[in-house]
Order: sequence, then structure tokens, then C-alpha cells
Amino acid sequence: MRPPGLKEARQLEAWEGEGGQPARSTAPLRTLIVDSDIKSSHSLELLFMASGYSQTRVAYSGHAALAIAEDFQPSVVLLAVALLDMSGYELARLLHASTPNRDFRLIAMTSSLAHVDRQLARVRGFEGYLCKPVVDLEFLNGSAVHSEPA
Repeated sequence: MRPPGLKEARQLEAWEGEGGQPARSTAPLRTLIVDSDIKSSHSLELLFMASGYSQTRVAYSGHAALAIAEDFQPSVVLLAVALLDMSGYELARLLHASTPNRDFRLIAMTSSLAHVDRQLARVRGFEGYLCKPVVDLEFLNGSAVHSEPA
């Protein structure tokens, strides 16, 4: 994978400089969690359910995520960057390609907060970047999505 080039760096700079808040919706939040780590996925699903977000689905692979997303039509996708069957970046591209007329928030999850990884996530279309384990849902309120691990 090549490092971000000048064009990507300018896109990232523009994205970081905008500082706008994501649009709010009155529709119920439909969340898809994609992570091959079963324990992590289950914990995050329980956190969503306990917080009142009952429309939550889990996929443990990229291929399963594509199948679930087609019918479920999530409004938020929390996507682990490292999956067993494909990269999270490739899955993000496929999700956008398979749903060109549908808007959804795409948030990366990983165990690394390296600046280069965050840059790559931004350039690849992710709205935010969470470090696992995810312990609160504050990012859903449009606050900064660069959390430190607990």
C-alpha cells in the first residue's frame, strides 16, 4: 500500500480544516459493527444495545458485512481496519461502490492511533478513527473521533 500522496494530503488538510459537524438525522440509528474479533464485536454490540440502539448488527468478515449492509442499510458502519478476509479499506470502498445512493457514516476501528493510519483512514473516506476497545458512544454525537484506549 502506498503512502498518501500530495493530492491525498491536500484532501486531508481540507477535511481537517472544515471543522463542520455531521448532519443530524431524526431516523433511528442503524449500526453495523464489522470486526473479526468476536469478543470485541460482541462487547461493542452490547454497549450499543445498553445505550438504547436496538438496530445494531454485527459482521465478522468483509463478505458478511457486504451481505448484511445490502438488506440492513446501516446509517453508521464501525469498521475494523484489519479483517481476516480483506482490509477494512477495501471493504469501505466496496460498501461505497455497492450503495452509491445511500449515505452512511464510516468510522474506522483499530488498535493503533498512529498518525499515518489516521491519515490513511481519512483519505479512504472514513469520518473518524477509534482505538479499540471502544468504551463509550460519544463519537455518535459528532464529537471528535480520535479516542484513546481505556
